[in-house]
Amino acid sequence: MKRVLLVALLLIAGCARPPKPTTELPPAPLPLPAPPPQEQAPPEFTPPSAGQGRVEWIDVGIVVDADSARVGATGEARVQGVVEVTRLGSGQFLVARSAGGRVLVQPAPATRELAVYEVVDTLVVTPSVPGAFVTIGSKPYRGEVRLYRSPAGRVTVVNRVATEEYLRGVLPHEIGRLDDKTIEAGKAQAVAARTYALSYVGRRADQGFDVYASVEDQLYGGVSDEGPLTDRCVRETGSLVAAYHGRLIRANYFSTCGGVTANVEDVWPEPPLPWLRSTLDADDANDTPYCARSPVFRWTEIWSVPEFLDIVNRNFPRWIGPLPLGGASVLKGVRVTSRTPSGRVGELIIDTDIGPLAVHGDSTRRVLTRPANSQGQGGGGTMLRSSLFKIELRRGSDGAPIAVVATGAGYGHGVGLCQWGALEMARRGRNFENILEHYFAGIEIRRAQDLRG
Repeated sequence: MKRVLLVALLLIAGCARPPKPTTELPPAPLPLPAPPPQEQAPPEFTPPSAGQGRVEWIDVGIVVDADSARVGATGEARVQGVVEVTRLGSGQFLVARSAGGRVLVQPAPATRELAVYEVVDTLVVTPSVPGAFVTIGSKPYRGEVRLYRSPAGRVTVVNRVATEEYLRGVLPHEIGRLDDKTIEAGKAQAVAARTYALSYVGRRADQGFDVYASVEDQLYGGVSDEGPLTDRCVRETGSLVAAYHGRLIRANYFSTCGGVTANVEDVWPEPPLPWLRSTLDADDANDTPYCARSPVFRWTEIWSVPEFLDIVNRNFPRWIGPLPLGGASVLKGVRVTSRTPSGRVGELIIDTDIGPLAVHGDSTRRVLTRPANSQGQGGGGTMLRSSLFKIELRRGSDGAPIAVVATGAGYGHGVGLCQWGALEMARRGRNFENILEHYFAGIEIRRAQDLRG
């Protein structure tokens, strides 16, 4: 196989669910530059500590800074935090809403007319009968519900859940469907997700929780999303985490690397981390990358010139900086002027009638995000699949620009564990330790309890 382009400010973690597996290999890879040479070791770095040393439970932000929320349980439940309401009967729930900087709750169906109470500190709902779950909206969750008045005076609802039970609601979203051949990839995902969550314990204390339930951290769906194989992955890796020099790592992961992962400092404005180094997604530079089965291993994105200018005028001010009134109206060219060691875009220049517009690194994915109502190949409202791409301005027979075409590789920011690569490594007989050690350089697998203090 020819060498391939081992051609990104993610909302942290890049942890969107990988596309569903396919049995067909993608088209032939792009004939692009070879992988980077071996780098020297990065500077010394002190890894983050394990938050406050807590490993038993995670506080997950389900509803954050909202106008209203509904909380309850699937059976009878205890209520703490409102003197007048100490329990919820079967079929009852609490409706919370923000009102002038206060948070008010009302039982529903109401026990009496206008029974509205103020939440002064924290409202806690805990099931009081076996087999019952707390609910937020219509979704059931393990553990308990904690409802706060957010710093902005609005409604925040948190699910406090045992760490291992939290992971049961994360894995189905983050690694997708497993089978007996890919179970070791699921175990690697369980260790990475556990490590990621515990490394964030206490970091959002001012907001009242540890991690978001969204792609800002890790997708978490509660009880209804649990499955037997992903539960097995959690159970069989119970309390195991990835550590570097005896401390938790930040265990980023993403869908598809396209052939090579990225150095963390090449994607986000951060110091080098010794375990987040660029690595080939293969045993050898001439081998087919592990993630080649991914449906987004190679991709093409096409914009008409008016569409491309509209996207740039919409997104550049939000992510980069202001544009002159009216924005750009003429596209003169588009070019990559530098690349990172893994082949990802370092700087993209968009030449326009208002001058050259520079976009750096993973910000290219945000600036080239289609609007939510777009029907483009990449889908509306989603970032460009990766920053590992070539781009050109195509012209008609008269020389006038007619389209912008990007041909790229992979899906996600490219830092850390490649999920499609992990699935293939598992198919080839690698165990979860092998997979983690491939994507996170120099780590050791430890029990979380051993890293306290």
